[in-house]
Formats: sequence, structure tokens, C-alpha cells
Amino acid sequence: PATVSLSALVVARRRQRVSNLGCRADPSDLEKEAARIRAEASALEEEQRQQRRAQRALEWTGGQKSISVAQLRMKLEKEEKMDFSENEVRDLLDFKEASTDNLSREEFEVKLQMLVSAKKETQRALEAVARREEEKEAQVASMKEEIGSVFATEVDGEDRSLPTRLVASLVYILPLMDGFQFGLPLLEIFPAALPFVKLIAPLLMLKNAIPFGTFIFLILFQAQARNGDLPQILRFNLAQAVVLDVLFIVPDFFMSIISMELPTSFLVALFVILFGVMVYSVTLTLLGKVPDGLGGISDMTRRNLGRGF
Repeated sequence: PATVSLSALVVARRRQRVSNLGCRADPSDLEKEAARIRAEASALEEEQRQQRRAQRALEWTGGQKSISVAQLRMKLEKEEKMDFSENEVRDLLDFKEASTDNLSREEFEVKLQMLVSAKKETQRALEAVARREEEKEAQVASMKEEIGSVFATEVDGEDRSLPTRLVASLVYILPLMDGFQFGLPLLEIFPAALPFVKLIAPLLMLKNAIPFGTFIFLILFQAQARNGDLPQILRFNLAQAVVLDVLFIVPDFFMSIISMELPTSFLVALFVILFGVMVYSVTLTLLGKVPDGLGGISDMTRRNLGRGF
């Protein structure tokens, strides 16, 4: 602190001299005086750095003339909080003894800072590589889990066998049949879908032949969806098929009340959206997953199932 105060005092006096010369000296004299002040300040800073190096060297050696390479290694590891090999320490010393004089040299300080910076950079690079490896391992594990769930017959104690998946997928035939009429205009654009229509038509005729067929199936589906003995994936799809069927029935019921047809474009759009929902649900179900990622529709399905699901 005394050295710092003395340095500040010297610089302050030099600046005062420049200020006093300001009114009577020419510009060249002022520049020379400023250069002398900068040189003196630089010399004082270098002297302070040397004093700090010397002080640190004394602390490391404990006041002794020199210490062993192993002792110096322990001091460096404690101060820099990283590991050093004995070869690295010897290289820092340039194979000289770990004396107070050698440890206080600027060359030693520069080499130490370069080594510390290089080791920190290496550590960051190794950590980045380790993170990438962990991410890859996590992705591989996730993929294995996904593939395993596709072929698993049981997940979390729930039946996910192929017969269960097929039955859970077939429940969407009910909303498909009730929304069938809204999608007929699409046959003009997609005539290749006609064989599929011919396949659905007999099932639709059979359902219509049953008095109140749709409502009977809805009550049956709803009752089975709340049956805790059935597999979870089947119960969820039963409940979601009920929700989709109701969404198809509401426009039809509304048109019968007001005795007025809704715009064809609206009905076709409704069919396309809900058909996409059914494709999504069937696909995930066949893969052994519960298709519960449909936002509002899935929320209505969960409310339909109740708290016990």
C-alpha cells in the first residue's frame, strides 16, 4: 500500500508540473513531459507486478530458499484449483530449481498463465464432448425405448398387445360412419377413395338399420370407457371416439332443428379435420401409445373418463 501511495504521489506531482507548464511551455515540451509521466507510470506498474510475484514466491517457498517440484505442484494445484503433472511443473521451471528467484521471474508467470489457460480450454472442450456423448446416449436410449414400446405387450402393467391395439383402433369406425356424409364431396377430388367408401357403406347401412343405432353405440362406448377392468389404451380410445362422434352429430342435429343446410365447405372442413384426428389416433394406437396429444379434444376425453383414469 505504501508503494502504491508513493506511485500515486509521484504521478500526481508530474501531472501538477504539466499543469503548471501549460501556460508557459510550448506543445513539444508538454508532449515530452507527458511521455516521461507515462514511462514512469509504466515502470512503477512493472515494479508493483514484480513485488507481487516476489511476495507470492515467498508464500510458496515458506521463506525457504527453494522447494521441491512436488511441493510446488501442490501449491499450484491449491491456488489454481486444477491438477498439474510433475512434468508440467518442471517445464514451467525450465528444469531449474523451484527457488524464490525463479518463481518470481516474469517468464515463470507468463508460462504459468499460458498453461492454465490451455488447461481450462481443454477442460471446456472435454466437457462439451462429454455433453454431446450424453445427449447421444440419451437419444439412443429414447429410440430403444420407443421401439421397445411398439413391440411390447405390456406397458406399466397395462395390456398393449396387438389384439388390444386393433380393437382400440376399430372404435373410430363409429365417428367415421356418422361423419361419412360430410366427406362425400371429396370423392370428386379424390376418386381413388371410392373403394374405401364401398367398404364403409355396408357397415353404415347395418348401423342405420338398428333403431337409434348411433345412440346405442354411444352409450355402449361410454359405459365400456368407464370400465376399469379394460386396458387403458382401449378405454381412452372408446371415450375419444365418443367425443369425435358427438362433434359429427351436433351439426347434423343443428341442421334438423333449423331446417337449413350448413355451408358445404364448413361440413367438408369439419370432416377433414376430424378425419385427420382419427388417422392420428389410429396410428398412435397401433404403435402402442395413448393418442392424448390432441389439445381440446383430448381434454374433453379425459373429462369424459372422469378422475379415476
